[in-house]
Amino acid sequence: MAVAAQNGYPRGLIDGYGMKFGPRIGFALDLFGNGKTAIRGGFGQFYGRPNMSENLLRFASQPPLISTPTVFFGTLSGIRSSAGAIFPQAVNGFDRSNRIPRIMNFSLSVQQNIGWNTVVDIGYVGSLGRNQLWTRNVNAIAIGANFDPRNADPTNPATPLTSSFLRPIVGYNDILMSEPASSSSYHSMQLTARRRFTKGFQFGGAWTWSKAMNYNNFDNNPVSVLLPVRYWNYGLSSSDRTHNVRIDWTWDIPAPDVKNAVARYAIKDWQLSGITSFVSGAPLGIGFTQVTPTDITGTASQGARVDLTGNPNIPKGERTFSRHFDPTVFRVPARGTFGNSATTNIRGPGINNWDISLLKTFPVHERVRLQFRAEAYNAFNHAQFASVDTAARFDARGAQVNSRLGEYISARAPRIMQLALRLYF
Repeated sequence: MAVAAQNGYPRGLIDGYGMKFGPRIGFALDLFGNGKTAIRGGFGQFYGRPNMSENLLRFASQPPLISTPTVFFGTLSGIRSSAGAIFPQAVNGFDRSNRIPRIMNFSLSVQQNIGWNTVVDIGYVGSLGRNQLWTRNVNAIAIGANFDPRNADPTNPATPLTSSFLRPIVGYNDILMSEPASSSSYHSMQLTARRRFTKGFQFGGAWTWSKAMNYNNFDNNPVSVLLPVRYWNYGLSSSDRTHNVRIDWTWDIPAPDVKNAVARYAIKDWQLSGITSFVSGAPLGIGFTQVTPTDITGTASQGARVDLTGNPNIPKGERTFSRHFDPTVFRVPARGTFGNSATTNIRGPGINNWDISLLKTFPVHERVRLQFRAEAYNAFNHAQFASVDTAARFDARGAQVNSRLGEYISARAPRIMQLALRLYF
């Protein structure tokens, strides 16, 4: 049995997000000493600073660096001497706990040579994010504040006061705190098979069955402070794809043995290759608007989600161009509620794509070669829709009136073909 292990601290890697470093350890075991079966695994923990553009640069547009007074009934000639009126504005803050964002990656796999120059590898790969950033509004308006008679506008009792008067901290609007309190998780089974180039043919295939979840997809995404954070925000990541299958292959096309030199030169050394992709669609949520807008939650700081009366997902065999999901199971939430749906309810269209290329290399002189390439992307011109209408719209009676809800609204590229000549020297 052979054992190999490593444990060290790699040098910092400077990139657009900062310096990343941390401990890592890995191992590989040759179980029987015959080079056919092996177990591999590893663990690494890496650290990084917050994203500059999404967090720190937001502070450049607020007091005391920038002031935005409003001048009423002024003139251009007197604008420099006018004091102007300053209204409450949104500001940003940053958590001072100094917790550093970190990522933990780990894997364990078994590799087996099954013969025919083919190696199969199956394993578990996971990743956990901790101390990731989110933004939290510490000056949110309380739930139902607009419905409280004490907050009625004295000049028009049927309407509430302007939201600036309903803030817990008077004198400011939203106070968005960037906090290293978010987390994420990724778990997957990964299966690969690879056949070495033998007898003019090779192939490789990979299948990833995974699930990715988080509180927010980007550092500056806000989370709810008026409802339980995990209940309202934790769900599938925008990068989650349940299944991801990729197959690549290369075939040296055999040519018949002909005596004519010109014919032999033309029909020999052709190669056919391709990449096939089958990928699940992205998780999507259903948004909604109203023909006659009404206040549902009683606060400008927290919107509602649509109500679900059933499962919106339908079998693939029942889907049509205008019905990717069932649009009849959505209802406008009742006044004073927040809806019962999760962050995502459906999945968008997936990918079913075939890219194929045909090439031939012509020897010219010693190290000089001329290669002809014919390539087709989405070779079978298979219709691959990219997005679907997820915007419900309800009238005053609560009826859903968007006739395109559930309909495909964009498509990926059609077949694209290109011819090329490439000279190697």
